[in-house]
Amino acid sequence: MEGGNIINITFDRMTVMGDLSDNRVSLLNQLIKKYSIARENKIHVSDTRYHSYIRGKFLDDLVYFEYDRLKAKSFNTRNFRIEFNPNNLNSEQIEWLQKNVIPMLTDVGITRLDLAFDVDFKLSNYQFINIGNAREKSTVEFRNPSQQLETLYIGKRESDKMIRLYDKKVEQMKKGNEVDQPYWWRLEFELKRETVDEFADVFETLQIKKPDLKEIEKIQDRAMLYYLRDHPEEWAELGNSTKSKYRKMLREIKNENMTPLFKKELKKKKAELLEQLDGWFKNQYRIFENC
Repeated sequence: MEGGNIINITFDRMTVMGDLSDNRVSLLNQLIKKYSIARENKIHVSDTRYHSYIRGKFLDDLVYFEYDRLKAKSFNTRNFRIEFNPNNLNSEQIEWLQKNVIPMLTDVGITRLDLAFDVDFKLSNYQFINIGNAREKSTVEFRNPSQQLETLYIGKRESDKMIRLYDKKVEQMKKGNEVDQPYWWRLEFELKRETVDEFADVFETLQIKKPDLKEIEKIQDRAMLYYLRDHPEEWAELGNSTKSKYRKMLREIKNENMTPLFKKELKKKKAELLEQLDGWFKNQYRIFENC
C-alpha cells in the first residue's frame, strides 16, 4: 500500500433551505442594499423581481443564495436556498451569515451535504463494492492520456446519494498549486434529502477493497477481473450469473480492506462534525434528528 492514512474528513459543500416570509423580504432587500457597496461581506445580485425572485452571492461570491417564492409555491418547497463550501469561510464570515441571514428564515434544514475524505494513497487501486441490499451503481470515469484514472463517479447525480473519487493532487497542480506529497486523493459522498441524516453511516453499504488478483488460478478469470477493476462501468454489462461468479471470487480471495480504517476515522470525527453543524445554527434547529 502506498500510504494508508486518512489526512482529513470535512464537509466540502452544504445546501441550506428555509422559508423567507413575505413580511421579511424587505429585510433581505435592506441587507442587500447595505452590503452591496461595502468593502467587506459584499453582495452581488444577478437577478431580482421584488417580492418574488432574488438571486445573487453573499460574501464576495463565496455563498450563493436564491429566493424564489413562485417556484416554492408550485413545488410545495421552501423558498430560500444558500449553497457554499464551509471550508472556504472563515469564522468572521460564518458569524456574519449566522447574524444576518439565518435569523431571517424559518423551517431551516440541510438538503445537501458533501462529506469528503482526503487520503495519502491511490484510491484508483481499490474497488468500491456495494454490500447488503445496495444495488449496483452506474459509474462514469475520466482518464488522462496515459489511461490513468483521475475521476470516478458512482451513482447518478440526481439520486439521493452519489460517490465520487478523484486525484486531488492533479486537480491542485492544474490550478498551479504545489503539492509536496506523493499521493493525494479525495473520496466524496454527495448526500441529499433524507440521506443527509446518514452521513455517519455511509460505509454500512460500501466496502473499499484491493483484492490480490494473482490468487485467481485461471488466466481468463484473472484477465476479466483486471479488466473489471480498470473499467468498473462494465459490471453493468454482465449477466446476473456472471456477475455473481466474479463477485464471489472477489469476496473469497485475499484482499486489503480499507473500509475499517474509513469507519474508524469517521467515528472519531463524528462528534466534531456534529458540533460544527450545531454551531452553524446556534443549536436553534434540529438538523440531524437520527444522529
